[in-house]
Amino acid sequence: MDNHTFTSNLVSIMMPAYNAESFIAVAIESVIQQTYQSWELIIINDGSKDSTAKILSQFNDERIQIYHQQNGGEASARNHALSKMKGEYLAFLDSDDLFTPNFLEKAVLYLQTNPNKDAVYCDGWYIDEQNHAFASLSDQRRGPFEGNLFEHLVRASDVFGPPICTLIRRERVTERALQFDTRIIIGPDWDFLTRLSETIEWGYLDIKGCRYRIHHTNITVTTGYTKRRDSLSRCREKMVENSLFQTCSVETRSYVFYDLLVNLLYDQPNIQDSWINHSRFYCLPGREQNRLLRLTAVKSLISQQDTQWAKKWLKQALKTNRNDIRTMFVLLGILISPNLMQNILLKRSKSIQSKQDQSPFQIQL
Repeated sequence: MDNHTFTSNLVSIMMPAYNAESFIAVAIESVIQQTYQSWELIIINDGSKDSTAKILSQFNDERIQIYHQQNGGEASARNHALSKMKGEYLAFLDSDDLFTPNFLEKAVLYLQTNPNKDAVYCDGWYIDEQNHAFASLSDQRRGPFEGNLFEHLVRASDVFGPPICTLIRRERVTERALQFDTRIIIGPDWDFLTRLSETIEWGYLDIKGCRYRIHHTNITVTTGYTKRRDSLSRCREKMVENSLFQTCSVETRSYVFYDLLVNLLYDQPNIQDSWINHSRFYCLPGREQNRLLRLTAVKSLISQQDTQWAKKWLKQALKTNRNDIRTMFVLLGILISPNLMQNILLKRSKSIQSKQDQSPFQIQL
């Protein structure tokens, strides 16, 4: 099927599925029960080893298309689904989540009556394994926002949360031939929606349109720390390299570099150093370079990395502000007694974290 063919008013819903036997039937039923009936559900069975395929074989609705592939990961399955779509609109539903009955009706109507909007998102519920709602998606979000959301998405992934709450004019995806990045295990939707949002306008619909399930087999729970961190690092690196990154505010660009240098790459000094010497880092104001270099050095010391890297970054920080007392204090401390300085910083870090929620610029040293 040529995925540049668009059937008017049809909603194409993608559902990647891997070992989804526990919840996939109720997920599919939530589509069948929609008050809006012009939809196609494209299910990609991503090499499941449980009874997912057997459960799928029990559905005979002609609007449900089922494809089987060898396990390639979430992004691969999403790309497969994109290639099979023919609808005017694109929606997301994972195999453990649910649409509320009127989600598609409300979202399609919004886009039909707001031709200046390319996509819309809404609120929803977090639910447990027994389908009990225990919190709103908006409890864990910033916003809501409307218009161009590129900078909001560059800053963090908490604009939408799961993509289940969105509906997009599919032409906006196909005209740029957008694909999901198969190198990203955790967050391929964040990366995809960030790149999509370079050029589109979003609307917001104040309804609870979806139910996002939290359970012990969520990919965010089962994916190992290293793979998770590598994926998030890839997302951040792509944002820095994005041609529109420089249009973001200083605060947002500093936030991204903090997340990359301090939170994600803290034990990979060679890679940290390459980003510290990246042209986009040098485009930050001197005060922000100074602060990020100091915080990167402090995290390196707390993590008990080779002190030579911390010394290098602190000296580089002083070049941006020779009179910065905090940077001089830390540098002098590791020159005199690295172990003592590490202990001081570690105790200070634990004290701050016990009093405050984690935020990019809470550590003041």
